[in-house]
Amino acid sequence: MGKIDKLPVEIPADFLACAESAVAGGEFVSVEHVVESALRAWQTKREADLAKLRELIDEGLASSVVPWDGVDPILEEGRRRLAEQRG
Repeated sequence: MGKIDKLPVEIPADFLACAESAVAGGEFVSVEHVVESALRAWQTKREADLAKLRELIDEGLASSVVPWDGVDPILEEGRRRLAEQRG
């Protein structure tokens, strides 16, 4: 880990109580460590989510699916069908 910065934050009382309970129960040595652990877990999940999204994008690009042409062709088809119904 690199440089450590202090950041004053406001959190809901129930979050603080939960963090303090974890410290009192011996799970963490301080509330700061609870926050650090939560941020680390969020970062890990975010990186995994982004990797999965990139994988899905690559899979989509490699497939034979016709690329999105925008909404105009859909509107044109709807107007054509409406005109047919009206005769």
